[in-house]
Amino acid sequence: MLSLTLALLMALPGPAPGEGFTVVAHPETQFSSVTRGELSKIFLGRLRTWSDGTPAVPIDQAPERAVRQRFSRAVLGRSVVMVEVYWKRMIFSGRGVPPDEVENDRRVLEFVRQRPGAVGYIDAATQPAGVRTLALED
Repeated sequence: MLSLTLALLMALPGPAPGEGFTVVAHPETQFSSVTRGELSKIFLGRLRTWSDGTPAVPIDQAPERAVRQRFSRAVLGRSVVMVEVYWKRMIFSGRGVPPDEVENDRRVLEFVRQRPGAVGYIDAATQPAGVRTLALED
């Protein structure tokens, strides 16, 4: 019964898109916005390039970070645990590997600044210095 309750709780929708996090991209990115669907596909390995042909390089935060939990619910439509299950299946079937993970906002910003095509997310309270912020569209 407890596992059924937990499964139901993990399936509940999360916060509205953009609530509590900021999407950041490499400073030379030509885009000013990204749809939630595109971003979800990038972070789930279903879309590997931006519309201009640049390789999309997502960077995730550590699973225990609150910003990752908010991002996963709002953009991926699932809990961090369910995203991890998804990636275990993808790895096992040989169909992909998850994005690299870093431990905090500062590391996301460093990663994104250094790699063309990079995209990540940071807590909304963090100043997005040296990167392009992307508006999140539905």
